Amino acid sequence: MEYRIESRDDSTARVIFTGDITFSENVAFRQLLKDLSEKDIQACVFDLSSVEMVDSAGLGMFLIAKEQADTGGWKLSVTGAQGHVASMLKLTKLSDLLEG
Repeated sequence: MEYRIESRDDSTARVIFTGDITFSENVAFRQLLKDLSEKDIQACVFDLSSVEMVDSAGLGMFLIAKEQADTGGWKLSVTGAQGHVASMLKLTKLSDLLEG
Protein backbone atom coordinates (compact mmCIF):
# COMPACT_ATOMS: atom_id res chain seq x y z
CA MET A 1 0.00 0.00 0.00
CA GLU A 2 1.12 3.46 -0.85
CA TYR A 3 -0.82 6.65 -0.33
CA ARG A 4 -0.72 10.30 -1.27
CA ILE A 5 -2.57 13.04 0.59
CA GLU A 6 -3.96 15.86 -1.52
CA SER A 7 -5.73 18.93 -0.23
CA ARG A 8 -8.87 19.55 -2.25
CA ASP A 9 -9.53 22.85 -0.50
CA ASP A 10 -8.69 24.35 2.86
CA SER A 11 -10.79 21.86 4.83
CA THR A 12 -10.92 18.63 2.80
CA ALA A 13 -8.18 16.06 2.28
CA ARG A 14 -8.19 13.30 -0.33
CA VAL A 15 -6.09 10.20 0.30
CA ILE A 16 -5.30 8.29 -2.87
CA PHE A 17 -4.33 4.69 -2.15
CA THR A 18 -2.51 2.27 -4.45
CA GLY A 19 -1.79 -1.40 -3.83
CA ASP A 20 -3.39 -3.75 -1.34
CA ILE A 21 -4.58 -2.74 2.12
CA THR A 22 -3.70 -5.66 4.37
CA PHE A 23 -2.44 -6.46 7.85
CA SER A 24 1.16 -5.93 6.75
CA GLU A 25 0.30 -2.29 6.01
CA ASN A 26 -0.91 -1.41 9.52
CA VAL A 27 2.21 0.62 10.41
CA ALA A 28 1.90 2.71 7.24
CA PHE A 29 -1.83 3.13 7.84
CA ARG A 30 -1.24 4.36 11.38
CA GLN A 31 1.27 6.87 9.98
CA LEU A 32 -1.42 8.05 7.58
CA LEU A 33 -3.82 8.58 10.50
CA LYS A 34 -1.10 10.51 12.35
CA ASP A 35 -0.53 12.67 9.27
CA LEU A 36 -4.26 13.36 8.99
CA SER A 37 -4.56 14.22 12.69
CA GLU A 38 -1.95 16.96 12.21
CA LYS A 39 -4.07 18.64 9.52
CA ASP A 40 -6.95 20.99 10.20
CA ILE A 41 -9.60 19.23 8.13
CA GLN A 42 -13.38 18.93 8.21
CA ALA A 43 -13.57 16.01 5.78
CA CYS A 44 -11.41 13.31 4.26
CA VAL A 45 -12.10 11.11 1.25
CA PHE A 46 -10.31 7.78 0.87
CA ASP A 47 -9.96 7.14 -2.88
CA LEU A 48 -9.81 3.37 -3.31
CA SER A 49 -9.99 3.28 -7.12
CA SER A 50 -6.43 1.86 -7.37
CA VAL A 51 -6.83 -0.68 -4.56
CA GLU A 52 -7.29 -4.27 -5.74
CA MET A 53 -7.55 -6.09 -2.41
CA VAL A 54 -8.41 -5.43 1.21
CA ASP A 55 -8.33 -8.06 3.96
CA SER A 56 -10.09 -8.14 7.34
CA ALA A 57 -7.27 -6.16 8.96
CA GLY A 58 -7.62 -3.52 6.25
CA LEU A 59 -11.34 -3.27 6.98
CA GLY A 60 -10.46 -2.91 10.66
CA MET A 61 -8.11 -0.07 9.79
CA PHE A 62 -11.00 1.72 8.07
CA LEU A 63 -12.97 1.39 11.32
CA ILE A 64 -10.06 2.87 13.28
CA ALA A 65 -9.94 5.75 10.79
CA LYS A 66 -13.70 6.27 11.22
CA GLU A 67 -13.29 6.40 15.01
CA GLN A 68 -10.48 8.95 14.64
CA ALA A 69 -12.65 11.02 12.33
CA ASP A 70 -15.55 10.96 14.80
CA THR A 71 -13.24 11.89 17.68
CA GLY A 72 -11.53 14.61 15.65
CA GLY A 73 -14.79 16.09 14.41
CA TRP A 74 -14.29 15.45 10.70
CA LYS A 75 -16.18 13.33 8.19
CA LEU A 76 -14.62 10.27 6.55
CA SER A 77 -15.92 8.79 3.31
CA VAL A 78 -14.68 6.38 0.65
CA THR A 79 -14.95 6.56 -3.11
CA GLY A 80 -13.86 4.53 -6.10
CA ALA A 81 -14.07 1.06 -4.56
CA GLN A 82 -14.57 -1.63 -7.19
CA GLY A 83 -14.45 -5.39 -7.56
CA HIS A 84 -13.25 -7.26 -4.45
CA VAL A 85 -12.87 -4.07 -2.42
CA ALA A 86 -16.41 -2.90 -3.15
CA SER A 87 -17.76 -6.38 -2.33
CA MET A 88 -15.94 -6.45 1.02
CA LEU A 89 -17.17 -2.97 1.96
CA LYS A 90 -20.73 -3.92 1.06
CA LEU A 91 -20.62 -7.34 2.75
CA THR A 92 -19.42 -5.80 6.03
CA LYS A 93 -21.75 -2.79 5.69
CA LEU A 94 -18.75 -0.46 5.91
CA SER A 95 -19.99 1.07 2.67
CA ASP A 96 -23.00 2.37 4.64
CA LEU A 97 -20.81 3.69 7.45
CA LEU A 98 -18.35 5.38 5.09
CA GLU A 99 -20.70 6.70 2.44
CA GLY A 100 -19.14 9.10 0.01
